[in-house]
Amino acid sequence: MSRRSASRIAAGFGVWLLLAALLLWSLGPVAVMLFTSFKGSSEIYSANAHLLPDSWTLQNYVTVFTSSNTLRALLNSLIVGLLAAIATLIFCFSAGYALARFRFRSARPLALFLLLGQVVPLTVVLLPLYQIIKSLNLLDSVVGVAMAHLVITVPLVTWMVRNQIAAVPVELEESAQIDGGNRLDAVTYITLPVISPGLVAAGMFAFLQSWHEFLFASVLTSSTAARTGPVALTEFATEFNVDWGATMAASVVLTVPVVILFVLLQRHFIGGLTGGAVKG
Repeated sequence: MSRRSASRIAAGFGVWLLLAALLLWSLGPVAVMLFTSFKGSSEIYSANAHLLPDSWTLQNYVTVFTSSNTLRALLNSLIVGLLAAIATLIFCFSAGYALARFRFRSARPLALFLLLGQVVPLTVVLLPLYQIIKSLNLLDSVVGVAMAHLVITVPLVTWMVRNQIAAVPVELEESAQIDGGNRLDAVTYITLPVISPGLVAAGMFAFLQSWHEFLFASVLTSSTAARTGPVALTEFATEFNVDWGATMAASVVLTVPVVILFVLLQRHFIGGLTGGAVKG
C-alpha cells in the first residue's frame, strides 16, 4: 500500500470518527430524555443510575396525559406555530419580492438591516413588545404570542425568500407579461411554483422557531388558555422538587410532532435551503 493511499484511508477514518462523535454529541441528550421518561422516580435519583431503565414504566406518560395541561399546551403550540408560519410567509414573501425585483437605492442596505434582527437579544425588545401586545388587548392569547414570534422569524425568513426569488430569472416573469399577463399573474403562475420548495423550508423554519420559543410565551401568557409547550414544562417543577420523569415524558410528547413534520418535509426543507444559494 502506497503512502498516499494510507494517508487517504487515515483521513477518511478521521472524518468518520469526527462524524460519529458529533452524532453522539447530538443524539446523546435525546437518548437521555427518551429513556429517562420510562424510569421511576427512585431510579432517576439513584446514585447508580444507568442510561437504560432497570424497570420500564409508563407512569410518567400517564401523569403527563391525565394530571397536567400538556395536551392543551401542545394544541396551543400547534396553533401559534401555524399562525406564525402563515403570517411570516405572507409578510416575508411581499418584502422579499420587493427586495429582489425592485431596484431602489437602499434595497441592499435594507436587506442587510433586516438581518440585524437576528443579532439583537430578545430581552432588548421584550418590554416594548409587551407594551404593544398589551395595547392591542392580546395578552394571554395565542394570537398575541404568534405576533410576538414574528420578531424572531421575519428577519431571516425575509432574507431566505429574497434569495429564492432572486435565483429565479426575471426574464421568466417578463415573458409572462409580454404574453398578456400582469405582474400578479407572473408571480402567481411562475415565481410561486418555482420557489415553492423554498417557501416550504421557510415556513417550516418559522414554525420550528415558534414551536420551541420560551421567553415571549412565558411573559405574554398567564393561564393555560394560551400557554405553549415549552412553558408548560415548568408545570412539573415546584419550589423544592422537580418531577424529572414527567418533564422528560412531556418533552418527548412535544418533540414527536416536530420529528414527524421534519421527516415528511425533509426533501422540501433541504431543497429549499439550497435552492437560493446560487444567486443572492
